[in-house]
Amino acid sequence: MKNLFKSTALATTLAVTATLAYAETVTVYTAVPQNFIDALVPMYEAETGNTVDIIKAGSGELLNRLTAEAGAPSADVLWSVDGTVIDFNPDLFEAYDAAGSDMLADGMNQSEMWTPFTAVVMAFIVNEEKLGGLPVPDSWAALADPQYDEMISSARADGSGSAYIQLATVLQAFDSEDTGWEVYEGMLGNFVLSESSGAVPRFVNDGELAIGVTLEDAALRYVEGGGPVQIVYPAEGTAIAPDAMALVAGAPNGDGGKSFLDFMLSEAAQTVVAEQGRRPVRSDVASNPALVALADVNSVGYDAAWAADNRDRLVEAWGEMVLDVQ
Repeated sequence: MKNLFKSTALATTLAVTATLAYAETVTVYTAVPQNFIDALVPMYEAETGNTVDIIKAGSGELLNRLTAEAGAPSADVLWSVDGTVIDFNPDLFEAYDAAGSDMLADGMNQSEMWTPFTAVVMAFIVNEEKLGGLPVPDSWAALADPQYDEMISSARADGSGSAYIQLATVLQAFDSEDTGWEVYEGMLGNFVLSESSGAVPRFVNDGELAIGVTLEDAALRYVEGGGPVQIVYPAEGTAIAPDAMALVAGAPNGDGGKSFLDFMLSEAAQTVVAEQGRRPVRSDVASNPALVALADVNSVGYDAAWAADNRDRLVEAWGEMVLDVQ
């Protein structure tokens, strides 16, 4: 019996030693909200034995960092950014077909260069108590009304991937790009700009501003937390678009990076995505029941390819408009 115990203990020790010997560090650059990191990274580490080193920043800052490191990359994966960031900088990334890609819902697989992580929906977060009797805005055009002057929280489109999607959405929501710019100029005149997209819904929840243009899941966290806020979907239509994750070209731990992408697209990870309030990209995982059915959200038919092709032009025009309007 003693020999049996010794053999079992020895086998366990060898198994742990083998796991540690093959455990690696995966370096992940990400703009994902902290709650996704807290929920998903420990699951990945437990399943693979790998350790994840998270570098968290806005998508613009991460892109600058990847560009500067292109000759000797430090990151293995870029996780949860606007897909145009990757499509417009293909030399920085390596195409990889993640496990589970055959289970993607219709419309989610939009590029050979990246794998979708979640389906991002743009919405308004509104603190009706802070409107001072003004109507709850229910459209992009309403946000351009001067009565909401300095009442709307928004991130900067030249630094935030989600804010860029919002800009591109407005430009696609009307009968012409010129009309979209006219509406957006009115919106920009009412905006209080933030460097952080995560700060946008917090300002509204805390009563510093009445309205925010944000991600649906970011607004939902404050709704479920009992905040004095509601989610509003713009009547003209909104973006329902996947955010992206991709393998960095020349990644120091490419195999670890691939395992990270595989895990984030797995049914287990996508179930957690739904629990956290984002729309999963797998066809076999349902959305959070606290959200309205996706079929009931008016989609603008967001054209990610157009947004990618025109990113430099639109961001430059946005910068010039900020100088004129803000």
